Formats: sequence, structure tokens, C-alpha cells
Amino acid sequence: MLLCMFMQACNSLDQLPVNQLTDEVFWSSLDRANMMLNMGYSQMYNRDKLWQDEALSDNLIEARGGSDATYIRKGQANSSTPLFQSEWKWCFQGIKTSNIFIDHVDFIPDAEPAVKASLVAQARFIRAYLYFRLSNFYGDIPFFLGDITMTESKAMTRTARATVLATLHQELDDIIPQLPKKEDLSAAERGRITKAAAVMLKARIYLMQGDMENVKKYCGYLIDNQDEYGRYSLFTTATASYSAYENLFVSAYEYNDEVILDYTYVPLTRTWDNFIDMVPQSVPSSRVAGRVPTQSLVESYITTNGLPVRSANTKPTPYASDPSYNENSPYANRDPRLAATVIYDGAKWKDKSATGVYTELTIDTKSGIDAYGAENATQSGYYVRKLFDPDHEVDLKMSNNIIMMRYADVLLMYAEACERTGTFTEEVWNNTIRPIRARAGFTLAEALDYPAANAANLREIIRRERRCELACEGLRYYDLIRWDGLESAGNLLSGVVYGAKLTPQSDYIKVETYSYTPGRDEWWSLPQHDMDQIPTLRPNNPNY
Repeated sequence: MLLCMFMQACNSLDQLPVNQLTDEVFWSSLDRANMMLNMGYSQMYNRDKLWQDEALSDNLIEARGGSDATYIRKGQANSSTPLFQSEWKWCFQGIKTSNIFIDHVDFIPDAEPAVKASLVAQARFIRAYLYFRLSNFYGDIPFFLGDITMTESKAMTRTARATVLATLHQELDDIIPQLPKKEDLSAAERGRITKAAAVMLKARIYLMQGDMENVKKYCGYLIDNQDEYGRYSLFTTATASYSAYENLFVSAYEYNDEVILDYTYVPLTRTWDNFIDMVPQSVPSSRVAGRVPTQSLVESYITTNGLPVRSANTKPTPYASDPSYNENSPYANRDPRLAATVIYDGAKWKDKSATGVYTELTIDTKSGIDAYGAENATQSGYYVRKLFDPDHEVDLKMSNNIIMMRYADVLLMYAEACERTGTFTEEVWNNTIRPIRARAGFTLAEALDYPAANAANLREIIRRERRCELACEGLRYYDLIRWDGLESAGNLLSGVVYGAKLTPQSDYIKVETYSYTPGRDEWWSLPQHDMDQIPTLRPNNPNY
């Protein structure tokens, strides 16, 4: 004890406090800076955001209990709805992390300037991604590009959405030169933000703005300028048990050439378990089917000859449906992506046993524990299949990455932009929709060839293709909002939500009724808590 007291007495009086991690101490290490940046990555997205966004759309419905997504879709949300507060808080936490990183990274003493520039560019991307997400939910938002004090936050006002998005475009333009191509990343760096991710985020922002000329331009960069932005292509590796489309999303093929940006999970240490509340009851470790596909999603998948299906509750399509479609045998001769995305009556549940042996289980949604109406079973007659990884851990814990951006979406955005700008041709079809369908498993010329006879209906065809290819990837809600807002297309999220028709004598299951009010539901309410704390955020969005 005397020795310790003596040594303490000899310490320099101007030594930094050992019980405080000051900015000077923390930012003296590049490793600590990377820890802060990694926290920003974790705050950018996650599995819960993906499934929440799907439940906001017409693809999935949270059919048990009173979820916030259901209240929003039923038109029953108000300024105190918890999701409005939690989403707001989530995004601004990530923005704060990014701002702190950007404001302090110059304290790192020994990092190369190019290294610092790349780290800052990644943080600015994360910040832009979160501001874009906020703007899609709330419209005009508080907007600041540096850490702010508590006093400053109490006087914060909202910046016009158009101004926010214009600034985000400039931010992305600034950082693209500082970011690497995917080919520049080492194996340990896989998953980092790249030039292509920044270019694709610009395309998505323009897509939400309805600026199709720029959507075409920036998607064209990723298609035609791959030496500059990185080389990407559709993933086409099939195996004996799984199609290429199924393999695209599993852990065995992570970081393949289609992936532009994903949210990383790691076996044992960082996993996700949402499937316990989405799979059939006959699947070991399942809990309750709380989030299930809709009939609307199932009917969006065309037949193998490239034509849409029809039923009593299908909204009219602008072109002829398949005359061979049988409403009482609805899953025969359908888009192969349907079986890869949705479990329906008679579908095969594909998995691996604990010893790694491939297994198949036929699902019966008419009788038994998986049937509609059975305890904890589906409320729509369907279960979710897409993103399920057969190499999962115990209790359905998944370690496959969540894909946030992929090349197929680039092709679909490009196709939509060409159609909207009057520049869609057979060549565009052959470079976008055709390869996507071929990878999906279509083989008939009627589905693969340019639909010259239905050229006047390309908009509907492209939108349907987009829905089926990207189902359960968190994008459908934003498509519905932008299509409705740009074209006054009506209440795309209103009406009865149907489930399956289980027998020839039965009607389609009526799961829920949604209500979408134009002039109100384009934007969410600002959180009541934040308006109470910061009155300068008012007025709230209309009709809340």
C-alpha cells in the first residue's frame, strides 16, 4: 500500500484522469474509431426494420395482437403511436453517432489521410441513409450535419424535404470518390460501404422524388461503368436442393456478386430469430405465426407463360390474364419465386436436419397444426419462406446477412425509369427483365421474350416484376407510397386484406380491413413526446 501511495505521489500532476475516457484518449486509437463507426453500421438497419417495413405494405400482415404497423394500416394511428416515436429515435441515434464520428475523426493521430477520408465517407453514407429513411416517413424533418448541443436541439425546426434530399445528393456526390470499389476490399472488409452503394442510394432517392431521368442515369452507371464502380451481376448458382434465387439469400453464398450492400450477421455471436413467428407450426422451434403473407402478394406472381392470374378479389389488370389459370388449383404453373417466398397449402418446407441432412416437409394449411384456424397457426393460409437459411442454428436463429441493396434492384429501377421516360425498348427488356426472369427459373418464351403484344402495359408488368422479385426485402411500402403520390393512383393500401381460398366451396379469408387516407397517410405523425419537448417542431403533419 505504501509503495502504491508513493508511486501515485510521483505521477505528473497534469496526467489525464484515469477514470475518464476523454475525447483526447478515445480518439487516440484508430481501433476505437472503427468501433464507433461499426456502431454506426449497426444503427443503419437491421432485421426488425426489414420485417416492419414489409408489414407496412400489402405483402405481409401482422395478424395477431395490436401491432403498430397494423394500427397504421387501419388508419387508427395517432401522434402517440409508439412506432412513430421509436423509428424517430432509432434514426436520430444513428445520425448522432455519425455526426460524432465525423466531428472527431481528425483527432486520430497516425491514420493516413486516405484512410480517414474513407472512414468519414462511410459515416456520411450512414447519415444520408438514415436521413433518407426519416424523410420517407415524416417528410420535413430536423436536419443538421454536425453534433448539436442540448440547447440547440430544444430550438430545432424542420427542414423542407426537398432541401434535405438535395443536400443528401450533394453529400453522396462528395463521398463517392473517397469510397472503395468492392474489388478493393479485403475478405475482412467485406460488407463495407462502397462506391456502388452510394450511387445506388442516389438512384433510390431520385426514385422517391420521381426524377426518372436521374434514376436511369445513376443505375446506368452501375450497369455500364463497372470498371469505375465495381463489377456486379445476377447471382445464378443453383444446387440440387435450392434454386439460384433461394441460394441468393442464404449464408453459404454471402457477399456474392449481386450484393451491393448488406447488413451483416455472424454465426453464434450475432444472429436473428424473426422466423420463430413466421414459419409453420410443424417446423421445430416455431412459436406463433404472427406475420403472414397476403393473398394480394400471392396473386402478384404470374404464371409460367408470363400472364397474370385472376380471382374474385384481384384488382383488374390492364391486360389479359392467363385463361388456363384455375382458381381452385392456384399454385400450379406459377412463377418459381412464389414457392421460394411463400409457403402455401401443399408446398414443401425445405430445411436441413441437425446432422446436416436435407429434408422436405409438405405443409397442410387445411388440416392439422399448420391449418388456418389452428392454435398459433396462420391467419391467412400462408407462411413466409423467403430469407430462411437451412444452415440456421438452434431455435431458428439465422446468421445469413440481410441484403439491403442488390443488382437486380438496379436493373428493375433502370427498367422502370426507361418506361417512364419513354425510352423502353426490346433491348432494355433483354438486359433487365429477361435475365431476372431467367434466373428465377422461367423457361417458356412467352415469359422470357419481350411482350410486344402487351407493350402498352409495360408499366404494370414492370411493377408486378418488381414486387415479385423484391418481396420480403423491405421495399414494397415505399413503392406504394411513391406510386400513389406521383400519380394520384388512389388508395393503394385501402380495402379488405384477403388470405387464401382453401377449398372450392370457401371464400377467400378476410383477414383485416385497411384504410389509407390521402392527405394524411403519406406522412407519419411526428412523435407527440418530441413535439412536447421541442414545440418548434410544430406544426405536425396534416390531419394528425
